[in-house]
Amino acid sequence: MMKVKKIIPAIRINNRGANQRFLEDNLGFKTYLEEAAFAEFGDRKTAETKLVLIESPSMRTRAVKGVKKLHKIVIRVDHPEEIEALLARGAVFTKLYRGANGYAFESVSPENDCFLLHAEEDAAQLVEILPPVAFRVLAGFEKLTAFSVEKLMINTPQPVESYAFYERLLPGQDMLDFRKAEGEDLLVEAETIWDLDSLRIPVPVDMDWLELEEKLRAPFFKDKKERFLQTTDMSNIELWFEK
Repeated sequence: MMKVKKIIPAIRINNRGANQRFLEDNLGFKTYLEEAAFAEFGDRKTAETKLVLIESPSMRTRAVKGVKKLHKIVIRVDHPEEIEALLARGAVFTKLYRGANGYAFESVSPENDCFLLHAEEDAAQLVEILPPVAFRVLAGFEKLTAFSVEKLMINTPQPVESYAFYERLLPGQDMLDFRKAEGEDLLVEAETIWDLDSLRIPVPVDMDWLELEEKLRAPFFKDKKERFLQTTDMSNIELWFEK
């Protein structure tokens, strides 16, 4: 199977309005689609979806008890001056960093999902700094020109098994990072809590589904037109393979 170049996280949330404003205003994402419970986000350069929000009302879903499955989403921004522009216009952050290419920051959404925005070749080289800092304004800046979801950090009580699961399905993938954690809701069904709901994985239109199906241990669903295949991982996060 081909090496995965893109994974789109879908986060189940309680209040879409508050989270959408956070993504747009604080992180500089652009909204491309709003339909029923769904909202899709990306950058100005392409119309590709980079992240999805799923609004789920409290009569069917609840807050996570303890640690969330989603530890952090790492976003790599193509133009470092745009990160500084976000900070200059008042982006709220929990941690501020400096790297070789410019500033970086962590910010937490209204429903406690952590994002790291940076523009470095290696985020591990970032050095935390303390405010105040005189950030430079970027004339005409509104939204991020181009960014990618670089890494998804996931809390799980079974990181070794999770690594093995994904290595079998997606050999050589480096976008998913699993961290040892304990929590009451780390293994519950995705549709029951406000947390990381699913990972949407684009695959080539000519991919042979049998190659993937032979690697699955969990039950799966495939639509009649064979355009997508849906299953779950060891943390009950849904996986959507989409042609």
